[in-house]
Amino acid sequence: MLSHLDRIIFPDRCEVIEVIPSQRYVYVIFKNGHSSFFTPQKINNWPIRINQQIQKINSIDVIIRNPTDRLVSGINTFIQHTIRNNPELDPSTIEWFALNHISLNRHYASQFVWLLNLARYLNPNAKLNFLPMTTIGELTGRNSKPDGVLPATPELTEKILSIKNNEMYHRIDTVIFGCIGQSLTWQQLLQQIKTSDVDAYEYVIEYAQQILKPTYALS
Repeated sequence: MLSHLDRIIFPDRCEVIEVIPSQRYVYVIFKNGHSSFFTPQKINNWPIRINQQIQKINSIDVIIRNPTDRLVSGINTFIQHTIRNNPELDPSTIEWFALNHISLNRHYASQFVWLLNLARYLNPNAKLNFLPMTTIGELTGRNSKPDGVLPATPELTEKILSIKNNEMYHRIDTVIFGCIGQSLTWQQLLQQIKTSDVDAYEYVIEYAQQILKPTYALS
């Protein structure tokens, strides 16, 4: 995207939690049990590996959620949090921005985008272990619970499910969702996406690479 939005979606602080006593490392994505991991992390002072420290980790667990459920939950959370924090704003305008700009906030930016930010700091040989939401309780002793946000209304859910400009990102997240139970390096994951859905791969990943290709040389 090469815009200020990149600083929001791809923050320079990337965190991996070391879960004690299992000594498993977990990369936690918003809406995928984030509070269920960070609440015990704060209580028990579990170590957090940041940025370059992540390069020393050879195996990282990643909780993956059904992309449709996560998108509905993420946009609903963004709308309610924005209204809560900015009561002077018009709710219908907030909803419009959420539905028309699918990477406006990390709560509903695709899981691929979250993994891409992690990849900036990964050891190339590190394995990503893709796990289902049911693993949260096994790792933390806690179950993912509502974060004080009311469930999405049927009307909002219908609008979210009809977003057209999310199709290719949703298709990539669907491939990643299908990787649950597998352990893959970043390059293996990219190859899995390309093999499973070449159109989505080209639309999202190759397009970004084309933008970054130099078209001229400075003298």
